[in-house]
Amino acid sequence: MTRHRSRALVGALAVVLLSGGCSTGHRDSDTSDGPAGVGGATVLLNGQTATDHGSEDVPAGGSQPIEVDSFYFNPTVLKGKAREKLTLTLTNESKIAHNFSVSEQSIDRDVPVGATVTVSLAFPSSGTLVFVCKFHRSTGMLGGLSVESG
Repeated sequence: MTRHRSRALVGALAVVLLSGGCSTGHRDSDTSDGPAGVGGATVLLNGQTATDHGSEDVPAGGSQPIEVDSFYFNPTVLKGKAREKLTLTLTNESKIAHNFSVSEQSIDRDVPVGATVTVSLAFPSSGTLVFVCKFHRSTGMLGGLSVESG
């Protein structure tokens, strides 16, 4: 009888362990280096899907800190005036290297683990200018500089 209970206990334990390893598709971006956009909020930027971590108004000639993490930019969208210059301070808070690229402005900067990188750029004359992490673009790691209308 003790041997039977032991087998039953081992079988039940195996089921619990196996079911605990299954993924629901949702990942907490603060604790995982997996795609944060899975099961999370997204935003369309020029027809491209980005993991959404909010937006921020940037004052003219302003400076903006950007959190670079697993796999998103926070804030995701920066709003400002047409052709206004701004400085971004990108801090990589994840456990893997990332990148900040804006092809239209010839910007391509790697952001190593734990590093802070400063980038100067400008808002587009209209619409939204997309920036990406060239390493993780397919996970939704992109954002945009959006010109306020009116």
